[in-house]
Amino acid sequence: MVSNVNNKSIFNFDERLKFIGIDFNSKEKNIFRIAKKVKEVSGNINFNGIYDFHDVIRSKILRFLLSANSDVTRIFEKQRSLKKKIINKEIELQKLNTSSERYLDCLKKDFDKLDFSNLSKSLEAGATKKDIIGIAPFSAHKSKIWPLSNYQKIINHFNNFEFVIFAFGNQELRDSKTYFSKNSNCRIIDRNLNLNDQMELINDFKVFISMDSANMHLASLTSTKVVSIWGPTHPFLGFSPLFNKQFIVQLSGEEYSERPVSIYGKIKKNDKVKAEQSMSRINPEMVIEKINLAIKQ
Repeated sequence: MVSNVNNKSIFNFDERLKFIGIDFNSKEKNIFRIAKKVKEVSGNINFNGIYDFHDVIRSKILRFLLSANSDVTRIFEKQRSLKKKIINKEIELQKLNTSSERYLDCLKKDFDKLDFSNLSKSLEAGATKKDIIGIAPFSAHKSKIWPLSNYQKIINHFNNFEFVIFAFGNQELRDSKTYFSKNSNCRIIDRNLNLNDQMELINDFKVFISMDSANMHLASLTSTKVVSIWGPTHPFLGFSPLFNKQFIVQLSGEEYSERPVSIYGKIKKNDKVKAEQSMSRINPEMVIEKINLAIKQ
């Protein structure tokens, strides 16, 4: 398994899995150095197969450099052209397979007995869930951030709960202090937790609120219900959260017909107003409704 070194903690569940972490903040990110490291760590063995779950320039070059050492090379289908047509309104919005389903399709070319029937969450629920609601209010793309001022109504409504806010980086920390610190039942998590530690923490919560972000996907691997808020992007484009589709908060096509305006969150200049409206028109009551549903289940 070759991935960002920051992902190491979530790939240590089986001794047969050899993780090769790459520090993308160093010279190690050079594609030829990555290929050399893979060959050195693997003992220059011949692979039964190479499976590219990213299909970007870096991974395309890497699989080419390693192809001589592999019996087969498989590439998962990103459906780029289909997604682009949906965004450009050339075709109607349709529900595409999730990335997880397409990863599976890639593997099933050689392992046909694999399916989703035995898919389970990485973490099971403990004896009791704590009266805590986690919030990851940020995203790598600003367009996918729900206005922070909206959370006050949620905090007021669930005043018997503690809230844990996930904020990483100086700007997120400043914004969190501005909007959340005045509440005595809110605490901000800003220390450097690895992904496994974050999952363990989230697993104790009753509900986790997130944007369309990495936090959403990480939380979906725990036993905690995940309420996700979607604006300019759309879960139909392949990134809906595992196990938590019933807790998605978004404007319907009847409520706002301009969605989606982006696949990942990058917004064209002409679509900025549409992106902002797709988020700002989601009111706190819509989120509260989904939180209540999650708590009851």
